[in-house]
Amino acid sequence: MAAATAERTRADAQGWRTIYDEPDAVRSRFITVDGYRTHYRETGDPGAPPLVLVHGANFQVGLGSERWFPTLVPLGERFHVFAVDELGGGDTDPPRDLADLGHVRVRAEHVLAFIEALGVGPVHLLGQSQGAWIAAYVALRRPDLLRELILVDSASLALPAGGIGSSAVGARYVEAFVPGTMVRSTLETSREGMRKWVSNMMFDASILPDAFLDRCVALGTKWMPVWEEPWKAFFADGGTRNAEQYLVDGVHIGEVVSTLRQQPLVIWGNNSVKGVDNGLALYKRIPGAQFHVFDRANHYLWMDQWRDFNSLVRWYLER
Repeated sequence: MAAATAERTRADAQGWRTIYDEPDAVRSRFITVDGYRTHYRETGDPGAPPLVLVHGANFQVGLGSERWFPTLVPLGERFHVFAVDELGGGDTDPPRDLADLGHVRVRAEHVLAFIEALGVGPVHLLGQSQGAWIAAYVALRRPDLLRELILVDSASLALPAGGIGSSAVGARYVEAFVPGTMVRSTLETSREGMRKWVSNMMFDASILPDAFLDRCVALGTKWMPVWEEPWKAFFADGGTRNAEQYLVDGVHIGEVVSTLRQQPLVIWGNNSVKGVDNGLALYKRIPGAQFHVFDRANHYLWMDQWRDFNSLVRWYLER
């Protein structure tokens, strides 16, 4: 049964529309934000409603907006889409203080400034994992910049310290890191090494196109040496700084999501290593929110269920 399901998933992926299949549909742009040379990918008609995509953590590889490869072109048919490379990833600068590399609140302030710099607001805002934490942070700090809000599979919002030490987070995810950290225990800059890295976050990583894996290899080669020492040091205090990065005005952001002006769509994977019950708990904290769960979908559910994910996002933002 599992083999048959995986085969269906692979067959379905043959029809996806990616940034590698339709490169002319995507523009590579740079903008200066708070002194940082910031890269982003742009698709769609400038007259369409603006939609900003905020990716999750880089985990040393530096994977930025490339992760939206099956999403940018389809969503660009209905929206003016901006997918930002956060600080320390893709083709964006690292933070000036490398001790802040990976710090979610530092990245959130950069994303907030990026949205302001675009000058196209208010925008629809979609964030995944730590990117959902960032999206919620922006919504709480500057609700005037937002239209609708979509939060995707985010232990960072649902659990203190991003879920480190939580029994609700899948063992295969936890075991990929040095205990008590988000430092990868092994990382190999090859196609199969990158596929193995992503496989912890996908239902079936065999569907990934070689072009995406090659980009992961290039980014890993570029960013892993930059991240190595600062990222280890980030967790050298036993996790205090890691827990602190998720706080807003001294409390975990999950305790204040009930005050969001938006009534967001919360999306989760039924097979997520972050635990679908965590998504349900998050949804219940937000008055007026909607909750959707995709089956045969892990943490990177927009890759696992790309067609239905894109359709759901379009429906929610146009309803």
